[in-house]
Amino acid sequence: MEFGIGLWGMQSTRNAPLSHPTLYRRLAEDAQFAEHVGFESLWLTEHRFWYDGYLPSLLTAGGYIAGATTRLRIGTGCLLLPQHDPIRVAQGVNTLDQISHGRLDFGVALGYRDIEYDALGISRKKRASRMENALDILSAASRGASFGECKAYSPERGEAAQVITPSPVQQPVPIWVAAVGEKAVERAARRGLNLLLSDAHDDRRAGELIELYHRTAQSAGVDSSNIKFGILRYVWVDESAARAEAVTIPRLRAFLLEQLGGWRYLSDENGNSLGFDQPVALRKAAEGVIRNNAAIGTPDTVIRRLKNLESVGVNFIVARTHMVSESPEDRHRAMELLAGEVAPALSTVGRA
Repeated sequence: MEFGIGLWGMQSTRNAPLSHPTLYRRLAEDAQFAEHVGFESLWLTEHRFWYDGYLPSLLTAGGYIAGATTRLRIGTGCLLLPQHDPIRVAQGVNTLDQISHGRLDFGVALGYRDIEYDALGISRKKRASRMENALDILSAASRGASFGECKAYSPERGEAAQVITPSPVQQPVPIWVAAVGEKAVERAARRGLNLLLSDAHDDRRAGELIELYHRTAQSAGVDSSNIKFGILRYVWVDESAARAEAVTIPRLRAFLLEQLGGWRYLSDENGNSLGFDQPVALRKAAEGVIRNNAAIGTPDTVIRRLKNLESVGVNFIVARTHMVSESPEDRHRAMELLAGEVAPALSTVGRA
């Protein structure tokens, strides 16, 4: 089991309003601290057109982290690929991999918010085909190969044998596909790409989706033995169980209700998306995430909650310790306990 830390979205929320210069300064400080205590990677998250200034430019922020650190890997969890020009993205990926000396983990997702697609003038119905075509280009560019034969390639851009320069340090750059549903899992499996499962999945469902990946990969003739199967998990480690219960759980609840209520990300038992217009059902869904998909408490408690993920095939956890409203001091203490006491119990690579 490997551990990354996340997710940094540069959000100035109603619960925790801060200036964005302060948030970006703290990003560098948090990255340096994560590197100091031995985390494998730090993960950023992208959205746009939201009141809190949610980070819209992952590769720019990734370059900032690269300049502030020397060993820490930089994860994008995730860049909403169909909303971007794929060649510009590939150029940015290769450049960031060069800047960071080969420390990029490049995660992509479909995105789902209508306002993001509408504002960009992109049909949401085309997002799957745009994702497939963009992955063709990125997969070629991540190996330093030509993208001229990709379906998304437009001849007006240049000659058919074009190669994006500079080539990345890593060949290939690790590409991760974020997955909520089965189609995304199958898309990743057919291409042999790493998988990053949603924090909305409980352990049982995570195991089912990993099994689906293996079946799909086998059918496509893809070797899945070295794939990283990651999952997002809300994680907070505290020496005091009482303090974790009294402080951290209300903090996570407020975060879920504000962020996910506004985005209609959570669903009821029938699969219907939940927003602020359904407060009772939204709160019930948020409580389900806290109960089933979070690991909050003392190191022993968190170890027990996370250990089952290994048994269902997960080998990488992005621990969502950044819940926006906590102080840097509290966050750093939780990160230190996670890296120093939890990760070693689950992995030999949790610490440097």
